[in-house]
This record gives sequence, structure tokens and C-alpha cells, in this order.
Amino acid sequence: MMLGLYRELFYQDKRILYDEIYGSIMKSGYDRNGMTIIEMLVASMILALVMASALPLVNQLMARIHMSRDHYVAATICQARIERAKSVPYSDLLMLNERGSLVDDYGNAAVPDGRFSRTTTVSVDAPAAGMTQVVVSTSICICTRWGWRRFLHPVRTGSKICRFTEEHEEMTYLFTEYNKR
Repeated sequence: MMLGLYRELFYQDKRILYDEIYGSIMKSGYDRNGMTIIEMLVASMILALVMASALPLVNQLMARIHMSRDHYVAATICQARIERAKSVPYSDLLMLNERGSLVDDYGNAAVPDGRFSRTTTVSVDAPAAGMTQVVVSTSICICTRWGWRRFLHPVRTGSKICRFTEEHEEMTYLFTEYNKR
């Protein structure tokens, strides 16, 4: 505080000496550098409102991330099954037929806890004579859309029971046996 110097402050048409006001504030021990509890509560409430309004967006984002991951895993399971078919002799391809086998994320049998349902259809002489068509379809369990439900899979009771929908990945491959001469 600069002693002897007075600055004037205008407040509601009255002249008040700055040093007198500043001196009385310093004597009372009131410091304007900090925040009050009310200001902290208001700031916390605003932050809570912003976070709560962003929660549905984060939930949708996580569901989309899980959905894209599941489609990638389903396509990988189909590709692995086709690679397996490539290693089987042509005459034994019919042994790969399967309907609704429950598998895990790596394509291994996982009964009853599989998050994916794999169907392999082998058609001899299709689409033409001398060719064999292998179609692999992998369905995704709907419970993975709810993110946290993935860790509780499979849910067998309640309104949100695990089930397979028409959402799936599918790959087709044609085989032929070369005639050796």
C-alpha cells in the first residue's frame, strides 16, 4: 500500500477514497485471491452436467467400437475356416459341414459360452460340375452390443438374453480337383 497517495474510485455517484476501502478490507482479513465454497459447488455442478450430457455419446461410441471389433473377428473366423478347408484333401471337404457351432474369438469350439455361431456349408458340383463351393457364415451374439455384457456372456435369463441375429459375416470359396495326366 502506498502511503500518502490517494486514488479515487467512483461508486454510485459517491466519492470514496481507495486507501480507506483497501485498508478496511486488509484489516478484516478478507482476501479476494481464492474461491468460495459456493463458487466451487457451481463449478462442480456445471462440470457434472457437461459430463452427464456426454455419457450417451461415449456409450454409443463404445458400442460402435465393439460392433466393428466383432465384425472383424467374425470375418477372421470365416477366413480361418476357409484356410482349414484348403488343407483338407478335396475328397474330404464334405466333413467340414457344420451348422451353428458355437466358437470363441479364435474360432475354437466353445460350448455353451461361444460368442459366435459358425455355419459351414459344403456344396459338391456347385456352381458347376467338378467344383465344390464352401460357404462359411459367422453370426455375432447380440449381447456384445452392450459392451460390459461381453464379460458376462452368455446371459441365459432376463429380458436381455443372449441370442444370434441375422447380423453376420460370410465368405465363399470354390475348390476344384485338378486332373493329373
